[in-house]
Amino acid sequence: MKTKDTLVQDYLAAVERESAALPPGARQELVADLAEHIEVALTERPGAVREILQEVGDPRTIAGTALQELGHTPGTPVRKPGRRRSPAWLPIALLLISAVLPYTGGIALWAWLAVIAKIAAVVMVCRSRHWTAARKWTGLTLTVFVPVAAHVTWYALVVVPDNSSAIETWRWTAVALVLVLTLVGAGWLWRTKRP
Repeated sequence: MKTKDTLVQDYLAAVERESAALPPGARQELVADLAEHIEVALTERPGAVREILQEVGDPRTIAGTALQELGHTPGTPVRKPGRRRSPAWLPIALLLISAVLPYTGGIALWAWLAVIAKIAAVVMVCRSRHWTAARKWTGLTLTVFVPVAAHVTWYALVVVPDNSSAIETWRWTAVALVLVLTLVGAGWLWRTKRP
């Protein structure tokens, strides 16, 4: 059987858990105010711990009310404090740069920078709050997966067999396909982002 102190501690811990989206200062103030309110009520009615906790209310309701008082409306995503996210334009810019960079000259460094930019963009899109999971998959399929598959196919069918006459024709077709798909995917990501 739980003691009076254990019940109160469990209740306050539940409020703290449910109000994790609040800024730390506001969360501490909320828990301190509730602890003080419960303590005052227990001095007036020492044996009524469970009734007092029921009167105070459900921890989830208390946390929701505190969020609304801070200006958060239901249905909007809550941003956890201390966690910065990249702006929506940054991964899109990296995707576009990574599509163009390999074709800017004969320096092998450009190809490696393009790969690094593409990986960084994929990570940023995957961690972003600007798109739903389905939109992330669609955007990354258009801007990364299909263009990479086109590159691999072009390399396997044209470059490896050394079809010198077909290389130039297929090369510019593959380049055009990759650039168009990347532009379409980046445009789609930009258009479907959430504020």
